[in-house]
Amino acid sequence: MSLLCDLQMRRFYHIPNDTADVLIFLQQHSISECMTHYGEDNRKTIKGYIDFILNKELGFTDNQLLPELTPLDLSWDRYSDITNVIIEYNEEINYTGSFFRELFDLHVQGLEIRCYRKTTLDKIRELLEVFNGTTLKFIKLVLAYDDTLELQILDKLVKQYPRVKALLIHSSPADNPEKIFEGSVPVIFVSSNINSCLACGEIRSSYFISNMELFTESQHYNTCLNRKLSIDLNGYIRNCPSLPDNFGHVMDTSVQEVLDNKAFHKYAKIRKDEIAGCKDCEFRHVCTDCRAYLENPQDIYSKPLKCGYDPYNGTWEDWTKNPLKHAAIAGYGLGEIIN
Repeated sequence: MSLLCDLQMRRFYHIPNDTADVLIFLQQHSISECMTHYGEDNRKTIKGYIDFILNKELGFTDNQLLPELTPLDLSWDRYSDITNVIIEYNEEINYTGSFFRELFDLHVQGLEIRCYRKTTLDKIRELLEVFNGTTLKFIKLVLAYDDTLELQILDKLVKQYPRVKALLIHSSPADNPEKIFEGSVPVIFVSSNINSCLACGEIRSSYFISNMELFTESQHYNTCLNRKLSIDLNGYIRNCPSLPDNFGHVMDTSVQEVLDNKAFHKYAKIRKDEIAGCKDCEFRHVCTDCRAYLENPQDIYSKPLKCGYDPYNGTWEDWTKNPLKHAAIAGYGLGEIIN
């Protein structure tokens, strides 16, 4: 299968490879030339492909090739050395220290705050206050369920701190998606217990994103770890909380020391086009990656362990049930969270 991405409208369409071949041919040939090339027997099918493109407003017909229609610029760059951060929240850590001031002076754009245990909203507000005046555009809160986390309360929180654009409430009585702040901020209640970073790295179709940012970054860099910095539950600095290597502690390490460490950039340029399985997957440029949990832990180019999609037959399966993954599951200590 192939994927047709509408990066402007943030949609994608799952299409057969035969359809993709015809659309690529039509980029440089007329419709009549296409009919001749593929044969009169395929005229109705090709017309259906063209009607699909026109109906979805993905293209138009003309009587000539327009020179103005140049290929999309797929370059990617950002002015910040760190664009996104994960913090595993620990009440014992001082998040106003010099490391955090230096970090958020780098014009970080996105932040995920993970709370594995119940935390009062006063503590969350205290933490969110730290990021007032920064360049952050997006904050995602991962919170443990509490009876006090009613939608009206969360709505007030988001209005007070408009950088909060998404909430995930784990250990909830039931799975339930909601929206607050006039329907613009998703609040996802999940029954699963997210009590450590072992829950990270799962690949799901519901996580796929079609936009210019991810699509262009994916052409050149790793879609999870490029320009990412994480602070784990104990204050150690990592690429991701789930990865074993750390690059110092927030109490005695500067951000510049981390950036100057070549090992910190180990995963940044591992693209989906280089990863086993992923390089043949039609979803690779709308999907984020995971280098922390791999099917073959000895190979940094191995397919993500927590992916159940087979691009060779176009089917999804429960990755936890695949016997070929059981050794890696045991090696990572994931048995407890999947049982």
